[in-house]
Amino acid sequence: MANFCSECGSALSASARFCATCGAAVPDTAGESVLPAQTAPPSPGAGYVPPAASGVASDPSPASRKPLLLGGAALLAVAIAGGTWLGLSSTGGPAETGSETGTGQEEAAAKPATLFAVAEANLRDKPSLQGSKVVGSLKRAEKVSGTLVDDERGKPWLKVDGTGHFVSLANLAEAQPPELASLDGSDRIATASCTVLETAGTGATTKTVLKSGAAIRVVGSTADGFVELGLPGGGVGYTPASAACATDPSPAKGAVANSLIQFDPRTCELGSELEPYFEKARQSRAGMEEMEEEYSFPVDKKFRGLTVKSIIVGYEWQGVAFGDPLAKVQTVFRQMGFKIDNNGDFTVPDDVAVTTSLRAANADVKARGQTELTCGV
Repeated sequence: MANFCSECGSALSASARFCATCGAAVPDTAGESVLPAQTAPPSPGAGYVPPAASGVASDPSPASRKPLLLGGAALLAVAIAGGTWLGLSSTGGPAETGSETGTGQEEAAAKPATLFAVAEANLRDKPSLQGSKVVGSLKRAEKVSGTLVDDERGKPWLKVDGTGHFVSLANLAEAQPPELASLDGSDRIATASCTVLETAGTGATTKTVLKSGAAIRVVGSTADGFVELGLPGGGVGYTPASAACATDPSPAKGAVANSLIQFDPRTCELGSELEPYFEKARQSRAGMEEMEEEYSFPVDKKFRGLTVKSIIVGYEWQGVAFGDPLAKVQTVFRQMGFKIDNNGDFTVPDDVAVTTSLRAANADVKARGQTELTCGV
């Protein structure tokens, strides 16, 4: 005949000592509780206290036993709610503690990998873009090793060895990315079918074929004649510059060209889109010993019909170089509402300590642009 739990009514196996549903102890026989086996009491004599005298019933009734059983069930419920299963081994002792999250399965399925960052990539405390914190970053071309895991949507991430941090596989590649001779960053739409290669090299294998209308990002150009593209599904690919994808500006990013420079002559700030380039240039210039030395970084971006060729960082000043004549650049900034005198100096309030000017580039720096906008002390 099947046995049933006296507390919750669940079916019990013949050998069960505890109910698997509520955790209640299962009596050995009807009316008897399951207690550890005891040796026979010593014969009456010195030191012997009868059970009745001790205040503990030798055979507790079901009513007196119930609080103990409910306490065990409540403990089990709390343990399950906390994500941990507290079981019992076949010997009645504590079993190994496991987790309901399935991390054991994930670890078993994880594969080791050594990859490279294809751009500056965030390190997160969880393999997820939602509810995670950025705890660090990888630089472009930085090598990183770890194990591949999937997030809740099945998207792959790399769990970095020795840190417990995660980086999306969309920012990583098997091959080290080449050094870029110039940066672009513009969002584009492919206007024709385009073959994209795995690496920037002759004889490289095909990674994908983009269809007309595919959204891509032109990351920049390599020194050996390739264009690096950010791909729709993540990651990057390459096309020879001579056979680069025919593209049009993305409609969704149509205003970017006009908002590239958000210049404030009181602070010398030139806008958030150019700030990452300035930060790179500042870090590079930090190693220079002479205060007069300047550091320029190629950009090649469009702004209100002008071409921004590079950004420049000097000692306590910064600026941009345009590939356009001085008169054309001055006209654009005057149309934006800036007051510029005949010498090219911006008119600013007397309490502003910095100076801003537009000047034709000197002959020795013509390579970085025809006209320079500089701001600083």
